[in-house]
Amino acid sequence: MTETALKKITNYFDLFLLNIKVKFGNFIEYMRVVSNYYSNSTFAKIDSYLVFSYLFNNPFVISKRFLLSRNEPDVYTYGETPLTSLEDIAKECRLSSKDVVFELGCGRGRTCYWLNQFIGCSVVGIDYVPEFIKRASEVKSKFGIENVQFRLEDILDSDFKGVTVIYMCGTCFSDEFILKLVKRFNTLPKGTKIISVSYPLSDYSKDNSYEIMKRFPIRFSWGLSDVYLQVKL
Repeated sequence: MTETALKKITNYFDLFLLNIKVKFGNFIEYMRVVSNYYSNSTFAKIDSYLVFSYLFNNPFVISKRFLLSRNEPDVYTYGETPLTSLEDIAKECRLSSKDVVFELGCGRGRTCYWLNQFIGCSVVGIDYVPEFIKRASEVKSKFGIENVQFRLEDILDSDFKGVTVIYMCGTCFSDEFILKLVKRFNTLPKGTKIISVSYPLSDYSKDNSYEIMKRFPIRFSWGLSDVYLQVKL
C-alpha cells in the first residue's frame, strides 16, 4: 500500500469517527431537549414536527443544495444553536417577554419557537433558504402560534423595525459580509442589543458604535465559542 493510499484511508477513518461523534452529540442534545422542554406540550408538538419533518432530508443537505444552486464558494455554512445552549444565552443576556428578537439566519426555526415558548418574546426569523421559511411558516399555521414571524429575505435588506435584540450565530459569515452587516446596523436605534457568536461587532466597526456588555463561553456542536452581548451606542 502506498503512502498516499494510507493517508486517504486515515482521512476517511477520521471523518467517519467525526461523523459518529457529531451524531452521538446530536442524539444526547435531543434527549436533553426532550427532558428539559417537552413538558411544554405546545413546544413538544412544534419541535417534534420540525425534527421529524427533516429526518430524511436534513437541513444541512437542504442548505448545501440551495447554496450550490447559487454557485456560492462555501456551501458548508449551515449550523444551529443547541436549544440547551440557547437557554444559557437567554439567561446570560437577560432576555424577557418584552423583547422583540430578530434571528439572522434562523434555519428551520427551532430557536425561534423556543424563544417564543420559553421566554415569551416576539420573534422574527430571517433566512434566504426558501425551504426553511416555507416549513417554519407551515408549522406556525398548523399549530396557531402567535408572535412568531418568518421572512424569506437577504438579511442585508431586512427591515429591523421594532427590534430590541438581534441574535446572529454567523460563525461562517465572511469578513466582507460582516462589514456590510455592521454598516447596515448603523440604522438601528440606540440601545439595541446584538448577540453575536465567536466575534464582537467592535472588531468590524471603526466608530466605536458598540459597547460590549458581556462575553461568555457557550457550548456548540463544534466546541466552546465565546458569545458577545453588545449594545448599539
